[in-house]
Amino acid sequence: MKKMIKGFTAVALVASLMMLMSVSAFAATTYIVKDGAFQNAGSINAGELVDGTIQGPGNWTQLNLGDTAVDAPYLHVIISCTGDTAAASATISDTATYSFADLGITLTEEFQDVVLPVQESGLTSLSWANFTGLDGGSTVYTIKDVFLSDDAASSLAPAEVVAAPAEEVVVDEAAPAEEAPKTGSSNTVAVIALIALAGSAFAAVEIKKSRKAL
Repeated sequence: MKKMIKGFTAVALVASLMMLMSVSAFAATTYIVKDGAFQNAGSINAGELVDGTIQGPGNWTQLNLGDTAVDAPYLHVIISCTGDTAAASATISDTATYSFADLGITLTEEFQDVVLPVQESGLTSLSWANFTGLDGGSTVYTIKDVFLSDDAASSLAPAEVVAAPAEEVVVDEAAPAEEAPKTGSSNTVAVIALIALAGSAFAAVEIKKSRKAL
């Protein structure tokens, strides 16, 4: 009986730890912008909301991040851009300026997760976010999400590998079917059943012993 109680205690402990880890992982991400919509008191100062994203000119797209407290090391910006993006940059809270090229990032028309080490830069709150460095005509920034996170890894999954279509196999119905090779003994099911039966008998004996001990 004591063994059974210990087993239930261990299961409950593992479940509690898993729940705690899930809550911690959830709390580690603070969204400021989600699908173009601000989750706090922030707003668009230069740019506009278009199809669930914020779009603005490459020479000056400005977001008010609502003085969000920097409670995590990294600011993630899901962003894309058109035109020549070599000089793309972001300035956060009028203090920290990040050149995307220096970060090893070349913006394209596909969304990328740009990770800015805001806590390392000494920022304690997020006020203005200015995306600049480009011309105001042919280049357009498109921002989908902005969030703080404990994790510096990209939040975007790598592109899925598309498998090549399988070649069609033509079966000649007139040809005699070949005998399928034997892949295992037919006694497998019987062996598994015997093991299960033996396990049940052993469990019954242990329970009976535990009751007698009480």
